[in-house]
Amino acid sequence: METLVSFGGWIALALAGLVILWTVLVRTQLLTAEHLFGTRALPDPPAVSGLAKELHKRLVVADIHADTLIWRRDLLRRSTLGHFDFPRMADGGVALQGFLVVTEAPREVIGGGLTDKSDRLTALGVFDQWPARAITRQVDRALYLGSKLERHCARSQGRIRMIRRSGDLSELLNRRAGGEDVRGVYLGLEGADGTNYDPRNFQRLFEAGFRMSELCHYTDTPFAASSSGHSLGGLTPLGRDAVKMMDELGMVVDLAHASPRTIEDVLAIAARPPLVTHTGSASCHDDPKCLPDSLLREVVARGGIVGLGFVPDYVGGTETDAVMRALDHLVRVVGPEGVALGSGFCALPLPIAVNHFPLITEALLVRGYDEAATTRIMGGNAVRYLLSALPA
Repeated sequence: METLVSFGGWIALALAGLVILWTVLVRTQLLTAEHLFGTRALPDPPAVSGLAKELHKRLVVADIHADTLIWRRDLLRRSTLGHFDFPRMADGGVALQGFLVVTEAPREVIGGGLTDKSDRLTALGVFDQWPARAITRQVDRALYLGSKLERHCARSQGRIRMIRRSGDLSELLNRRAGGEDVRGVYLGLEGADGTNYDPRNFQRLFEAGFRMSELCHYTDTPFAASSSGHSLGGLTPLGRDAVKMMDELGMVVDLAHASPRTIEDVLAIAARPPLVTHTGSASCHDDPKCLPDSLLREVVARGGIVGLGFVPDYVGGTETDAVMRALDHLVRVVGPEGVALGSGFCALPLPIAVNHFPLITEALLVRGYDEAATTRIMGGNAVRYLLSALPA
């Protein structure tokens, strides 16, 4: 019996040691979920031509879709993981980055008719030692992940600024025009799980700095039908209440992942110009998350913009040329005044990282885009939209 007790004591001691070691490794970011399941940083990009380099310096470059906040990583430090951190943002000459907070990730994300309600982010949160409330409750998860961005800004000594209102963006642009090396960031919600499907929670999210939200992600929700869901319906009565609440607060409805009928329903009632942070053209690549060209034109005709996602689901390939072919098609469909960059940094393997953005400027010039069109696509459209859509 004493031997068994002694053996059990050693097992308990070993387990306690493993827990302490795991905690130290996670807290010091020597081992996190991103090390095991995330993407590795891409090699440094090749140099671009002098013409592209000079033009890129003059541009206000913006990207409206990064999923980076799901990972436990200090974005103020250059990383060998993922596609984004603030040093690489500076290398890429990017002025403004939008972050979408993901609060659920089912196993099935490819194809249509999806009903899988599993959530891999809960396991990620346990591994990375999120607060218990963020592991167990979606709205607290959204608030926790979003608060990371606020803390990064606070530690940046003014170099990274949170954009909550149109005046914040105007001030950022003025400071950059005056030669200051400052960059802007803002928050949105990917999917509506982070509201716990209670429209009243949009108030909490707005107060925490969230300025846009999707109504659904990979599957249908109590708010709306997803483009890859099974119903292919539209807004529900609760979803209409959600849109009304967002309008009252000054939040933008992000139409990414929404079914065509959901988009039509939102266009009929939303007060603000439409926004799709990341998608592709269904006639360019056959995926449920890509939108019909007619709907893309309607979004832009209403004063909105369409962000091109860089992931294979949207562009049909894993190379930079696939991104540029999809971008060419999108410009042909809606014109250069309706296109933005909606990368999807740090969620899935991509051919482009934030420090590679000068390559996009050069590719646009090589493809015959003039300076005015390049300026719009690389960030001018996104800035114009946000200046009008953010609360005054």
